[in-house]
Amino acid sequence: MHNHNIQKKKPGRPKLTNDSNITRDQILQTASYLFMTFGYEGVSMEQVADASNVTKASVYYYFKNKATLFTIAVSSMFRRIKIQTDKLLNSSNGLKHRLYEVTFEHLIRPHIDFETLLQEASLSLTEEHIQEIRTAENEVHQALENIFKQAMENGEIVVKNPLLLAHAFSTVTMIRNKKELIIELGGPEKTAQALVDLFWVGIGPK
Repeated sequence: MHNHNIQKKKPGRPKLTNDSNITRDQILQTASYLFMTFGYEGVSMEQVADASNVTKASVYYYFKNKATLFTIAVSSMFRRIKIQTDKLLNSSNGLKHRLYEVTFEHLIRPHIDFETLLQEASLSLTEEHIQEIRTAENEVHQALENIFKQAMENGEIVVKNPLLLAHAFSTVTMIRNKKELIIELGGPEKTAQALVDLFWVGIGPK
């Protein structure tokens, strides 16, 4: 009876072992990299399968279509960023150094303009898909806001609006989309330092 059930499994369906979660996570991380590098239309389920070193049937086993894969992959990416940002909240380094670490991580991660990517994908997404992505994105802003709130309470900064700072800082790090500029500024490390210095000091005379 047990053997009969195994034989009836669809070709390409992964074995339901402890490796299943690893395979699913591997597909998600690969898919988010591809989507953030090549856009929504530029990535197929077959490309995701090839890059993940699994069958296309395995990708469809975990994710019923590209819209679902995109939504979960991008949301998972934001949640990984949130976890990394949360770790910085507990870091003993000063705020300026922590902002540098966040910025550097952003600059070395592949990114096309996210709003453009989401607009491109939105024709294939449901309202629920978009809401799920926005919720995950907002969690990153919340994590950043918590860092600024802590710095404000510690007397490290004088600005009294952590929410504004979180969104403003996210906007500053969008320079990662300008690859030629990053090269001109001397690479991700020097660019991250310059961006944080600009955000920290501003442009007015002191």
